[in-house]
Amino acid sequence: MTSMHDDQERTLTARRTILVVDYVGLRSEPPLTALRLEDHGFRVVEILRPPYVRAFDAAGYASALIEPHTYAGSEVAAVVTYCMAGSIAQEVAARLSSPHYDVPLVVLDGEPSTGEAIREQWEIALRRIAQMVGADVADDVTRALSDDELLAQPREIAQEIHDSMTSIGAQQRPDGGVPGIARDVEIFADWFSDWLVYLIAAHNAQWPHWGGDVLQLISKSHPVADWLGSRSEEVVEISTDRDGLVLDPGAKAAVLSFLAERISDGRG
Repeated sequence: MTSMHDDQERTLTARRTILVVDYVGLRSEPPLTALRLEDHGFRVVEILRPPYVRAFDAAGYASALIEPHTYAGSEVAAVVTYCMAGSIAQEVAARLSSPHYDVPLVVLDGEPSTGEAIREQWEIALRRIAQMVGADVADDVTRALSDDELLAQPREIAQEIHDSMTSIGAQQRPDGGVPGIARDVEIFADWFSDWLVYLIAAHNAQWPHWGGDVLQLISKSHPVADWLGSRSEEVVEISTDRDGLVLDPGAKAAVLSFLAERISDGRG
């Protein structure tokens, strides 16, 4: 016959899965897997991987990330995320929480996905394609994206962005350009559209209250976010630039301490 204490011990032992929500395809900073939490007995699972989700709000994106996986309520110790993926990661944590354990969230250099950020990335994509084909790009090649529009017409905006990339890609040099460049442009447009759909989904967030705690790790000069929906927030500033945050020993130590406390007392 097992005691309640034995059952609790088994639950704590089983709760060793870390879900990573981190879009690493378009940045220079190291991925969150560089924390190497598996060296400390955790099972690290990257759930934001290609083929990327095409959902247009944080809740739908999170559901699609979780859907291919099966996790017991006692398995997931925490969700760890980076930058603008935070709103999607919060939805993941909310969906995997239970009456017995509110899955905590660890966020490194978190920041919101804004209409201006999406516009900036759109412009980067257009200019990169223009460089590929030798086309000219006007200074006003993109337009402002309002919060209301991103909420009401995310699919249409994503299609507009994709079409603008392929349209510029059609502006070949007079000599016809490089053979096969049209196909290269289409591949790039699809790849970049994955990124922009993710940013649109992260923008269209509801920030649910789920009862979990948040650890924010921030690099030098990075602003502290007000983490909506959390039960409590702990902020640790790491004396390094953004490029060095994930690899900093102090960041890893803070994550391990945060996780150890929540797993041991079962409060999430």
